[in-house]
Amino acid sequence: MGGPEIDMGESDSQIVEYLGNPDARVELPDGSTRLVYSGQGAAQEVWWLTLDKTGKLVSRINALDREHFALIKPGVSTEKDVWNLFGKCAQKYEFALSNQHAWMYRFKDEGAFDMACWVQFNPEGIVTEVGYTLDPWKDQDHWLISF
Repeated sequence: MGGPEIDMGESDSQIVEYLGNPDARVELPDGSTRLVYSGQGAAQEVWWLTLDKTGKLVSRINALDREHFALIKPGVSTEKDVWNLFGKCAQKYEFALSNQHAWMYRFKDEGAFDMACWVQFNPEGIVTEVGYTLDPWKDQDHWLISF
């Protein structure tokens, strides 16, 4: 995604016209709205575009970092909560033996290190664990290039 090239003050409708529908649209307590655009898969980004009460863009941030992942609370957060924070993940995994599943989000830790955040869920869709590893997609790329 590379960061949406949307100017501050653009309207909700202009943003949707340019970027398409967001993965999530979250009404915030102060009356503002957060649009979540995931670039997961190819990109290591998820953009939060915050609109003020009048529907105008007032902030734009890449939310994939440890500070924002800390908003996920094991035992409390649900799949819907995680979706509303980060939208589409890079890949979903099923763990049949433990009857759990996980969503993997690829990100640049501290802006430089290729990492993955793993959000694991129980069968009811409640987060059981949040963990970090090296980005397995980048690790695979490394081994493919090495041969």
